[in-house]
Amino acid sequence: MWEGINFETFDFEDNGIGPVGKSFDLLGNGALELVKISGHTSGLTAVKINAGKKFVLLYSDGGYAKKSWQEMIPPGTALDEEAAFKSLEWIRQMSLDKNCVESIANHDADVLPHEIIL
Repeated sequence: MWEGINFETFDFEDNGIGPVGKSFDLLGNGALELVKISGHTSGLTAVKINAGKKFVLLYSDGGYAKKSWQEMIPPGTALDEEAAFKSLEWIRQMSLDKNCVESIANHDADVLPHEIIL
């Protein structure tokens, strides 16, 4: 299926960022951080979009909606339940941070298309 497609892989850096202390600076300037949020799946990644101190967190399937981190409801399935809960705790901490402009899950039916200004 992927024959002929050129993939460039990367390794997460052990830098203390995220629930397991690993992230990857996609552009090399701190603007887009891929943060490892293990648990639901082994390679699950959140995206933290940074603009100065302000940021937006796109936490993929680390939770299914805002209610997930508000009420600490982990994903229904997880390869590692303990890691999934630890990731959800990190998502909650980041979402409550005063510099977080918005945090969004992939499956949140309450999120409508909109523009986010950082």
